[in-house]
Amino acid sequence: MIDAPPLKSSRVIQATPFFYGWVILAVGTIGSVMIGPSQTFTVGIFTESFIAELGLSRSSISLIYGCATFSGSMLLPLTGRLVDRYGPKWVSLIIVIGLGLACIGMGLANGVVTLLLGFLALRFMGFGSLQLVSNNIIAQWFIRKRGLVMGLAGQSLAVSLILYPVLTRYLIGEIGWRWTWVTLGLLIWLVMLPLTLLFFKDRPEQYGLFPDGDQPPDQTHTPDMSPLIAEENWTLPQARQTGAFWLFATALSSMTLILSGLVFHQLSLFEQRNLPPDTAITAFQVMAFFSIIANIGMGRLLDTVSARLLLAVVLILLMSAMGLVQIMNTPVQAFVYAALLGLISGSFRVLDATVWAKYFGRQYLGSIRGATMIGVVGATAFGPYLLGFSLDYLGSYSPVLNGLLIIPLTICLLARFVRRPVYPVVKKQ
Repeated sequence: MIDAPPLKSSRVIQATPFFYGWVILAVGTIGSVMIGPSQTFTVGIFTESFIAELGLSRSSISLIYGCATFSGSMLLPLTGRLVDRYGPKWVSLIIVIGLGLACIGMGLANGVVTLLLGFLALRFMGFGSLQLVSNNIIAQWFIRKRGLVMGLAGQSLAVSLILYPVLTRYLIGEIGWRWTWVTLGLLIWLVMLPLTLLFFKDRPEQYGLFPDGDQPPDQTHTPDMSPLIAEENWTLPQARQTGAFWLFATALSSMTLILSGLVFHQLSLFEQRNLPPDTAITAFQVMAFFSIIANIGMGRLLDTVSARLLLAVVLILLMSAMGLVQIMNTPVQAFVYAALLGLISGSFRVLDATVWAKYFGRQYLGSIRGATMIGVVGATAFGPYLLGFSLDYLGSYSPVLNGLLIIPLTICLLARFVRRPVYPVVKKQ
């Protein structure tokens, strides 16, 4: 069990007439929405502007984006350790300030170096760190209902897909790409600074509460409330010794590798299939709708069904999408492809937010998530470049897409042999 720290007092928690974890769920979800400017589907909207004004090729921009993303991912273990030591609240405040500055800095990019530094700050602060602390703080407040609440929190992806591609394209047309980045940075500050200061709270035990709103054992009288769930809190070195750790770390990283490439080049992929840009933008809305279905469905299923089985199903959907994107030639087929991406993206978000706490507990969750996100975020460094390279030098996206099919196929086959990790028992001397 987690040792209870000295109790803190919070007037906000005391004034809340229901379990404060639901407030944490709301503000954590908003935090995940506000990483939108650092998401690949938003950055990809700026690609044509970068090509036109900075004089860089598509593959060069993809490579710069990839190098920055990979470098940023290497810093995420530091974020994880800081969260474990100081709690999500104060770490997230620093991250929010940094993410706003990163967006403003993107508006000042004028060449390779400044674009690289802008991408580095953007991806580290947003897609990496703010996502980590937002998911972490929600996971701290729920155990029994973690799958359900992470499914609800996963709606942030749908909101982002609905909001950012349309907003970004509109703002670029009205005020130009540079001022669009500045506007996005100011929006992050406007929303997240007050939310972080007022409503982010660390573990419920610090305020005399129990996860899920449960009561102390001696006050529990209903069967579903007693006994309270006992956690097995694995350290990072212990978790690394399990097959489940490496299965999910590899699988989730491979998903972001492929998804980032597909989403970053979505407008170009649709153009290659003779589909107009408006269809590609509408496809983002279709993705959003189906990600909602995946969020809710995956969240509920993770409370009752093997995570390893669910992972295999998502990998099969990913392979189907990779095949369809190479042969689609009508809007209907394009929207089926977008629906598959929505199901995959929504499921991925919930799996990544849930499985680590489900298997390894909350006490060292920051360190474990920080380590796994090296792969999850770092893999997005290579997807856009691999597909950009394929089009620029091989004349089509198909060679790389077909080669990448081997990865989810192999992981899917291996998933059946990996079992749920068993907490190591230290023998007494």
